[in-house]
Amino acid sequence: MTSTLKHLLISLLLIWQVNTILFSQSLDYIEGKVINSAAPGPVPFATIHLRDNQLGIYANADGDFKIIRNPEFLSDSVIITCIGFKRYSVAFKNLSDSIVNRIYLNPIIYSLGEVKVSSSARKLGSIAIIRRAIKNIPINYPVKPFNYISYYRDYQKDGSNYINLNEAIVQTVDYGFSSKSILNKYRLLDFRKNLEFPRVNITPYYETGVNENTDNTTKIIPEARLGDQYGNELFVLMVHDPVRNFNTRSFSFIETFSEDFLTNHNFAEPVPVYDNNLLLFKIIFNGKSRVIGNLFRISGAIYIQPRTYSIHKIEYSCSYLTKGKAGGDMFNIDIEYGHENSVDSLMCLKYISFNNYFKVGNTDDSSYFRVLRAYWETNQFLHPTLIVNFNNKIDPVSAARKDNYKIKVGKKVVKISSVSAIEKTLYIRTKDELTHMADSSWIDIQNVRDIDGNILNHKKIIELYQYRELFVQEYNKPITFKDTCYMKYQPLDKNCKSTYTGNEKYWMNTPAIVKIKK
Repeated sequence: MTSTLKHLLISLLLIWQVNTILFSQSLDYIEGKVINSAAPGPVPFATIHLRDNQLGIYANADGDFKIIRNPEFLSDSVIITCIGFKRYSVAFKNLSDSIVNRIYLNPIIYSLGEVKVSSSARKLGSIAIIRRAIKNIPINYPVKPFNYISYYRDYQKDGSNYINLNEAIVQTVDYGFSSKSILNKYRLLDFRKNLEFPRVNITPYYETGVNENTDNTTKIIPEARLGDQYGNELFVLMVHDPVRNFNTRSFSFIETFSEDFLTNHNFAEPVPVYDNNLLLFKIIFNGKSRVIGNLFRISGAIYIQPRTYSIHKIEYSCSYLTKGKAGGDMFNIDIEYGHENSVDSLMCLKYISFNNYFKVGNTDDSSYFRVLRAYWETNQFLHPTLIVNFNNKIDPVSAARKDNYKIKVGKKVVKISSVSAIEKTLYIRTKDELTHMADSSWIDIQNVRDIDGNILNHKKIIELYQYRELFVQEYNKPITFKDTCYMKYQPLDKNCKSTYTGNEKYWMNTPAIVKIKK
């Protein structure tokens, strides 16, 4: 196991050259959930489109979506599509405004012999198709400057419960695929901490080390590192787009997409799928053992249009292996590009989602093993004795080791003769006659546990998933700004907002609050 793999780099800590719409929360929404009719479970990131009003949104990873309840939509139709599923259409007026609308999509399965494919594409294998698709990125995607408006959110998730939900409307100023993505700039048009969801005090920063045994309040991913972009979760998300960063290192094990993707993975034969009436090749892949070792499992799929060799979608998942079997997820990435609302009929981003598992010390934990009081007793014992009171009963074995303690009175290091623990009280007896008790005293205690095995000053560990999601709403819409500023390398709530003049409305597709049964 190499040290590089041991400290798996999920994303490169890029140095983004950035400098540093509003919505109405009084609006009502129609809520829906997109479900796979052939297998239990949601259809993630389905497209929900209003045919006449040209409003497009996306379901989230759980298949959930919301549409503004607007009287102008009553005569419109809602069209739900997703790659690999039959298109579904329903009249807006037939959607319920009192319950969650459950929409079932039927998968489409074809064999390669059942579909019409050009002879040149039919002769190519998966590796040749992907190689040509990567080569065609400068052709299929805009190389001239463009911009787009997106709904962005980040949150943590504990099971089905959303925690610390932050939402924003963001304008991305992209200088085109002929330029490095680190040159892109971002304006924060609106931001809010959604207080309808629970908030837990969790730092936005990741620890660069992998030691899980220290009392660290930063987030730790076992066997991994994550460049945290100085707490800016949006910047973290945008690093994980291998299509936009095709000639820059993005994340393990794709690394630099144009150079390393093909050499780091094994590829299955292409399978035809449809996005509406558009034929795509779905190519499933996994990570090569020489690259991922015996700690991880890589799985995913890339979707390529065989006529233009444009990349429409990438699904990428990295999970831990436990004794050769798949363990918990480490990270998951979903990205889709398309021609909808695109620039000059070229491929443009539709959405990107990135989530990763992490551990962090619970800063709100008030029950952790800790010292309540420490004082000197000079009259009751033959030699001065330091008495330390704890909140829990002390483990006498770990407490008895004298090398777990270092005591100073003033500048003098105090010699310890014996240590004993009774219930919640520790007695540290000294060898010295301390004549300067008025001087300041200092004690360092290490490796002492309570009777339940809790280490001193170590707070309970929380295990959560961190999500970051961006859903594009429109491209190249002219906006006149009243006040404008670009985002900086700091958390979104610390960034400045840009204000504009105009009537454009951008709304936040806030997830539904999970009702907890009591």
